Amino acid sequence: MEVLMVCTGNICRSPMAEGLLRHMLPDRLEADIRVRSAGTHGLDSAPASDFAIQAAAEMGVDISGHRARSLDPEMVSGAHLILVMEPFHREIVTRAVPPEENRRIRLLADFERPRQSDTIDDPYHRPLEDYRICARRIRQCLEGVVRHLASERQLRPGSSS
Repeated sequence: MEVLMVCTGNICRSPMAEGLLRHMLPDRLEADIRVRSAGTHGLDSAPASDFAIQAAAEMGVDISGHRARSLDPEMVSGAHLILVMEPFHREIVTRAVPPEENRRIRLLADFERPRQSDTIDDPYHRPLEDYRICARRIRQCLEGVVRHLASERQLRPGSSS
C-alpha cells in the first residue's frame, strides 16, 4: 500500500507529513506501507525548508535528506491513499484520476478530530513557530490516518492482523 502526501512546493508540509507518518506507523504496518510526498508545483530537488527540518527534528523525525519532487501521473496512479493539504490540491489531483477513483484523494484534515478547517496552513516564509504549529496539526491528523490504515489493513484479504 502506498500513501502519497501532497502540498504545493514539497518543501514544507508534505515532507513533514511524510516523515511524521513514517515515524508514527506501528511496526506491524511499517513493512506494508510506503510513504512518499510530492508537490503540485514541486521545487524539484530542493531540500526541505530549514524550519521544516527543525520542526520535524523537534518531534524526533529527520527529514534533512528530503528532496522535493513534482507530482506526476505515475505517483498518483500508484497511490492507494493521497492526502492533500488544501482543497485546491485535491482539485489538481482529481484531474489526474478517473472519477471512480476520487475516493483515494482525501484532505489530510479529514482525519483530524476535532476538525479545525479543511486547510493545513502553509508555513512557507513564516517564522519557526508557524512550522511548529503546522507540524503539530499534521501529527494530530496523522493519528487518524494511522487508525484508518490499520483498519484498512485488517479488511484486506490475506492480512495477518
